Amino acid sequence: MRQINFMPSFFSHCYHIIIIFFSLVPKISLGAVDPYFQACSVPKTCGDGQAIRFPFYIQDKQNSSCGYPGFNLSCNNNGHPTILISNINYTIHEIFYQTETLRVSNSAFSKPNSNCIPFINSISLPSVLFDLAPNQTNLFLFYNCSSSVRESWPSEFYPSCYGENDTVLALSRQDPKLINNVSMECKSSVLAPVEAYGREIAEPLRNGFVLKWKSSNCSICEDSGGNCGFDNIMYLFKCFCPDRPHAWNCTITTPHEYLPGQFFSLEIYLSFW
Repeated sequence: MRQINFMPSFFSHCYHIIIIFFSLVPKISLGAVDPYFQACSVPKTCGDGQAIRFPFYIQDKQNSSCGYPGFNLSCNNNGHPTILISNINYTIHEIFYQTETLRVSNSAFSKPNSNCIPFINSISLPSVLFDLAPNQTNLFLFYNCSSSVRESWPSEFYPSCYGENDTVLALSRQDPKLINNVSMECKSSVLAPVEAYGREIAEPLRNGFVLKWKSSNCSICEDSGGNCGFDNIMYLFKCFCPDRPHAWNCTITTPHEYLPGQFFSLEIYLSFW
């Protein structure tokens, strides 16, 4: 009885499996660099020297994929980046990427060398994007107060930007005067946090306060040589690398980073073998 040799058939199947597998793995053209990696490689600036990078991006200057949803910035006429939070425009003074914080102020206070207090709205932070950093001072600004209040605490009033005789009462949340029903003697009040507070009020309002932002952590991607970004179609964080976008970093490739259909096709082939 003649013995049948299955070895050639076995190696033939293995050869075809290897060919199919490598045909399914995304190819990297020699010398080609992923366009998203290139687009997000160079930080932009509004002109004040601040490097704008993930999670922020400047509209009309950077691809939205280079930033995180809700962190789109604009540039004002003074060359400073600004961000719109709850329909209020804030000037960004400093961005601290290591601590994921930024110092901002209401753009209504951006007029230099002005000691008058403009009318503003209370701060309202979207909790999914920002938190107020700890150790801030909450100021209450009272507008259109009665003459009796102005006579009681004249040193706490500051000139308003909307009239020579109009003044604004500024008190910190810890000020004992707040328990004297001051709000009942004033027509409106707003909450304005500041990073530091002293006897002079206009400068702290111009310097602003510190926010803690919330977005995907970028350090793992950057440490691997990638640029952080966002897939606006899949609505997922992406690490843009020279070869292609990865899930979190440029050094580790996991099966789920390939398209599902690629490995599905290989499994179908193996099931028939």
